Amino acid sequence: MKSMKISDLKIREQQLIGALCIVCFCKKYDIQHQDIDEFVCYLLSILVADNLPEWEGEGLKVNIVGRGEPLPQSVENTIPLKLRGDFQKLIDNASEIGMADMYGAYTNEPLLATQRCMAILAKHKIEVTLPEEFLNDTDEDKWGKLWSDEKFSDLKRYLEAYK
Repeated sequence: MKSMKISDLKIREQQLIGALCIVCFCKKYDIQHQDIDEFVCYLLSILVADNLPEWEGEGLKVNIVGRGEPLPQSVENTIPLKLRGDFQKLIDNASEIGMADMYGAYTNEPLLATQRCMAILAKHKIEVTLPEEFLNDTDEDKWGKLWSDEKFSDLKRYLEAYK
């Protein structure tokens, strides 16, 4: 991913990066919890969500909210004490990527949130890699194109390797 600039990515692709940061962090530290898996799946679902406000509403159905909300106790208990602060920041920033510009003017908030996610991983010396085929949206729209079911399935298969 070094060859590409995060600032060139569409918001949906940035949201993918945020979700991938959570996946990579959890893999490195062997953190496993169903609520984290559901949160990552929710974040990734923006890639195939054709109604963004509806997508946001779906976020109310997962146990991890991000955006400054505390983690459920059962999730927090699976995270080593010294990692909890960074994990919480990672969750908060990853959730911010898709929400920041949902109802207003386009800002650089999604980009900044994505960069903060990447910075947390860099601090922990965690490499984030993703094949270019998943980050090639040239759509004019800042959100980017909806993904095909096939491309989304390919991504999910790719991410399974991280578990």
